Amino acid sequence: MFTIYGRANSSNVRKVLWLCDEIGQTDYERLDYGRGYKACSSPEYLELNPNMVVPTLVDGDLVIWESNTQLRYLASKFGPEEFYPKDIAARAMVDMWLDWQLTTLLNGIRNLFQGLHVKDEAFTDPKDLESAHKETTRSMTILDAHLAEDNAYVAGRHLTIADCAIGMFVHRWFALPVDRQDLPALTSYYELLKQREPFEKWIVGQGV
Repeated sequence: MFTIYGRANSSNVRKVLWLCDEIGQTDYERLDYGRGYKACSSPEYLELNPNMVVPTLVDGDLVIWESNTQLRYLASKFGPEEFYPKDIAARAMVDMWLDWQLTTLLNGIRNLFQGLHVKDEAFTDPKDLESAHKETTRSMTILDAHLAEDNAYVAGRHLTIADCAIGMFVHRWFALPVDRQDLPALTSYYELLKQREPFEKWIVGQGV
């Protein structure tokens, strides 16, 4: 049995919990760390993760920090293969979108969330929010165009760990009080994800 350290309402924890349900791996221990719970600066947590962020996954002697790496690990260990294909080309597409989530999509949506939902004063400047909105709109437009190319999911016809990473922030985009362009493929994708019970439980059900 492995252990996930992190509060269930954290975006990065939620995407890992979503995958666990999708692949039938629900026999794990989850410990609440992070905002509102045990501090990530506590000595016992720092021994596992010096970055002081969640989640941290511990499986035996193995300690993994990064949530997208945790997705790769869990999908590789427990399968089924369609979540993280062994075929090198198919896997490259999944990895590309996983990296895109971190390098591109996250930038704007994180600032919008911090400013509009968390109300962190460091992110509430109107000009900064406008910039974050434009950046997120551009990212969602890129994703919409890709999904419109007959892609039911981000990396093709099947749900993969790329969806677990990106779907969390698509939900956040639709849940935040912002103006949204009409992006039909993105909207259809979001409705498709909401048909999945683990998505409803861990993503929609945990709020914004």
